[in-house]
Amino acid sequence: MLKKSFLTDVRDMLFAARQRAYVAINSAMVEAYWFIGKRIFEEEQQGKERADYGTYLIKELAKHLTKEFGKGFEER
Repeated sequence: MLKKSFLTDVRDMLFAARQRAYVAINSAMVEAYWFIGKRIFEEEQQGKERADYGTYLIKELAKHLTKEFGKGFEER
């Protein structure tokens, strides 16, 4: 039979590792979304002082990303 303190130590290590992984993944996704937003802005603006937001860039991007990555990339 395992000692309770040993099992608790291993369990705590796993919980801590999972928490660090969640934080790292969340940080990477926030960074990716920021860069995606920046890239969308650059594509929309194309060197002009103001962007033409009447284009279908977002709609088309959403369609392609949803097809490739699944839910979570809707136009809104």
